Amino acid sequence: QKLSFPAGLSGTIEEIYVVAGQAVEQGDRLAKVYDDDLQTALAKAEASLALTQAQIANEAAPALTGDISEAQGNLTAAQAELQRLRDLPSDEAITQAAADLRLREVELRQAQEAYDAVAYAEGLAMSPQAAELQTSTLNYERAQAVYEDATKPAAEAEIAAAQSKVVQAQNALEKLLTGLRPEAESVNKARLKEAEIQVEEAKANLAKAILYVPWNGVVTAVDGAPGVPINNASVTLAKTEPLRFATDNFSERNLADIEVGDEATIYLKSYANTPFPAVIQRIELESTAKDGDTALFTVYFDFNGDDFELRPGMTGRVEINIEPHS
Repeated sequence: QKLSFPAGLSGTIEEIYVVAGQAVEQGDRLAKVYDDDLQTALAKAEASLALTQAQIANEAAPALTGDISEAQGNLTAAQAELQRLRDLPSDEAITQAAADLRLREVELRQAQEAYDAVAYAEGLAMSPQAAELQTSTLNYERAQAVYEDATKPAAEAEIAAAQSKVVQAQNALEKLLTGLRPEAESVNKARLKEAEIQVEEAKANLAKAILYVPWNGVVTAVDGAPGVPINNASVTLAKTEPLRFATDNFSERNLADIEVGDEATIYLKSYANTPFPAVIQRIELESTAKDGDTALFTVYFDFNGDDFELRPGMTGRVEINIEPHS
């Protein structure tokens, strides 16, 4: 039987462990693919699983007193900010802004008068009066902008953003006080299951990187070498336990007289005088050849040859003690 790496796996051969003619046992290694990418995929899947487990454990842990206090403070602050925006414009803010605007207006007028008094002097632009006028003008403009802002109500977008922060703060506090909701626990279980499946898939893919012997036998051919793409590589095994002998010229005239499990004796040409007890393992359903007008069938026999050096392809004959079945 020709063995090769499973479909869906790609890469090149890293090592071949057997040679033609070598006896092998079930579970022995035949060949290995370079598996660096598969190792990396497994490491990532395991890290993702560990992170998911840690996140779920953290979410399920009881809330700390400090965390609850912080969440309550965040909610209070968010509610206060929302109320402040809803109360705009504030009478107090308008009064303060108006007073400051009047003060800046007086300062600007005084600075303008001082500047006008020296308007015809040389070097006026560099004079202290010019600098004071510029400063007073800027202060007045700023005060005017503050007054205009103080008289405006809050924008709808500002109120909506503040409301959203209040809801977020309420949800955060509720989560700390009540723990995980049932629907959140269901989501976490699904996340954990998905992460576990990814690890199992990565392990399964890594296991495919090594080709193992499925049963005891002998290597009859090795097609491949290190560096060869795996789609061009294979190892052929012949099964030796139990040994199987096939005869392809069993006449249909006697077909009704045999059945699976009947005893027989095999004589191989290499050991002509040694009888090998055998039993019928399988009878082909369809004829494989003809002798004149007589159909011939292939019959398979299992036998044991542990004490002899037997090789695939040996020939011989088989004798069946036929007793007609009722």
